[in-house]
Amino acid sequence: MPDSSTVVVDRRHAFLAGGGQLGCLIAAFDWASTSIGPIEGWPQSLKTAVSLILRSNVPIVMLWGEDGVMIYNDGYSEFAGGRHPRLLGSKVREGWPEVADFNDNIMKVCLAGGTLAYREQVLTLNRTGKPEQVWLDLDYSPVLDESGQPAGVIAIVIETTEKVAAERWRSGERDRQRQMFEQAPGFMAMLSGPQHVVELTNAAYMQLVGHRDIVGMPIRQALPEVEGQGFFELLDQVFTSGEAFIGYALKAELQRTPSAATEERFIDLVYQPVRNPSGEVFGIFVQGVDVTDRLIAEQALRQSEMQFRTFAEAMPNHVWTATPDGLLDWFNPRVYDYSGSRPGELDGQAWGAIVHPDDIGPAAEKWGQALGSSMSYETEFRLRRHDGAYRWFIARAVPIRDTDGAILRWIGTNTDIDDQKQTTQALQQSERRLQLSQNAAGIAALELDIASGTVVGSEGFWGLWGLSARESVHISVLENIVIPEDKDVRSNPETRKQGTAAPAVEYRIRRPDNGELRWLSRHIDFVHDETGKPVKMFGVIQDVTDRREAQARQELLTHELEHRIKNILAMVAAIASQTLRNTDIATASATFNERLRALANAHDILNKTRWTSASIREVVDNTIAAFPIDQMSVSGPALPINPKMALTLALAVNELATNALKYGALSTSDGKVSIEWLLQAAAGNSGETRLIWRWRESDGPPVTPPSRRGFGRFLIERVFGTDFGGSVKIDYHPDGVECVLNAPAPQLPTAPY
Repeated sequence: MPDSSTVVVDRRHAFLAGGGQLGCLIAAFDWASTSIGPIEGWPQSLKTAVSLILRSNVPIVMLWGEDGVMIYNDGYSEFAGGRHPRLLGSKVREGWPEVADFNDNIMKVCLAGGTLAYREQVLTLNRTGKPEQVWLDLDYSPVLDESGQPAGVIAIVIETTEKVAAERWRSGERDRQRQMFEQAPGFMAMLSGPQHVVELTNAAYMQLVGHRDIVGMPIRQALPEVEGQGFFELLDQVFTSGEAFIGYALKAELQRTPSAATEERFIDLVYQPVRNPSGEVFGIFVQGVDVTDRLIAEQALRQSEMQFRTFAEAMPNHVWTATPDGLLDWFNPRVYDYSGSRPGELDGQAWGAIVHPDDIGPAAEKWGQALGSSMSYETEFRLRRHDGAYRWFIARAVPIRDTDGAILRWIGTNTDIDDQKQTTQALQQSERRLQLSQNAAGIAALELDIASGTVVGSEGFWGLWGLSARESVHISVLENIVIPEDKDVRSNPETRKQGTAAPAVEYRIRRPDNGELRWLSRHIDFVHDETGKPVKMFGVIQDVTDRREAQARQELLTHELEHRIKNILAMVAAIASQTLRNTDIATASATFNERLRALANAHDILNKTRWTSASIREVVDNTIAAFPIDQMSVSGPALPINPKMALTLALAVNELATNALKYGALSTSDGKVSIEWLLQAAAGNSGETRLIWRWRESDGPPVTPPSRRGFGRFLIERVFGTDFGGSVKIDYHPDGVECVLNAPAPQLPTAPY
């Protein structure tokens, strides 16, 4: 099978022969749909230009005519990426819309007879489904027609993205290496030749030698004070032998400032020979670290450790030290006196032998956390005394660091807190018993500092106010939670200052955590100073909402019962009146019973919640239970509604289901009914939330609108919508009835107390 470059084309298109894949695509393209016109009518100048670019391995595209219709070769198709083959025959402005302005300028200049060239021109192109920056070498020249006038533009496109990226990387890498050399914490220098001429130094090296201008000078001339200290001889030896030299803590006498006396420094040093490609040494790379400060610090630390040991051995507390990895390596005599252990017996991890078995795990875990975080250590555990008794100790340890922040050692102490622990535990047990007693009674305690207004509460105090647990709060925070109608009941700054606040009051609050309205009962007393001025207010507080609700319910019971009975009788009378009108007694009786059943189901649901609310889902599920529920689907969020809405919803669902069973989707085994509801934001920016409840039938017999409006339709369209405060629309679609309720989101009324 021949490759694309040898595919035979129509003899009428001989100029495309040898044009590769694009030659075939050009021959098959519908050029009549472009401004160029059918290929048979192309001028010879266009054919010649196309023939030339097709045979080139360089990516070339020709933009013909004022529209810049694109004709290109195989090389350009690879450059075009995912845009090929859509680019063929397209207008250049439409083919590359992201660089339309750039190409407009090209067309303007070249069709006027000019040429353009760009080197490493950066453009953002979308060739693979996402924008990418590319760098290009571009050459543009006009193509002349038979009259010698520019008729198109030839563009040679060479992508240089990889070359530019590589050059930028190499440049950045060189800069990075220079920065690393310059910013290296140790000193560095490059010396060349047997005279060790200084060619390059970094900042640390210049600081070591006093910032003298030594670049370009032989090392003996640059640092004359080093003569006789052996360093120059070491350089000669490394240059001659080709073997590196490494030295530690070498003493060097250096002149750190001009005309000043030499200064003693200690350095770690490496002389590394540098060879040319033939293996000959032509220079020495000097690298090292000034360790003078570290050596001085280590010497000071050794002296400090001697002083510490003397001080620690005289302390009455337990004192111990540990290595950086946490192994204990020294204890003062108090530890051995207390435990009866001999020196060395507690070293390493053996200290755990005198820790109470119940405490060793938590103590070791905290010690591990301190080691891992390099932070201080504190814990409490019981230690066994030499007579077998255990006493409580608090252990603390801190890391000792060097000048670089590295941990050199841990120093710790153990302090006997057994007596305080026993006293604290007894006090905590007493307080806990009091707290449990208050919690069992639903009572919380409060303490108010009258001068500052700071309130401190017991464990359950904050929960009563709907606040998260905290140490204290300003009294104004609590005052703002009391509802405005009861502000005169609570205390105020004046009554607290005078000590005349009512000792026992009840008021309502609006809990900030959940918005609930709650009743609180508060009892207080005052503590006075020696002048009789109130300084503190102590009291207890209790949530009495249940009692107040019970009282309110008791008062409303008779009126509510009378009201509900009247409503039920009125609704039954209305159902009876409308059902028995204009129908035979048998049909009326069956319909009446069905409506009463739906009403009774809704009553059963409301009875469970004492007629406070009902769930839309429960009302729907109970109402459709008598119908073919395997043909019905129900979905929607848990949403409570009031009793009036529940009764109307039950009747409406019953009417819709009954009609569907008689005439609609439930009258056949293939029919389906979907019941769904949701909450959604109202149109516009009102911020209102709407309830959309929908009954939808499908796959049933064809639907025709009813010829008259019965009670069922009246109930659904008028009563159903009115009781929900919205509107109902029933559509008799040919493929199934649809009933939609659009109403405000139900809001249950607050209790009347």
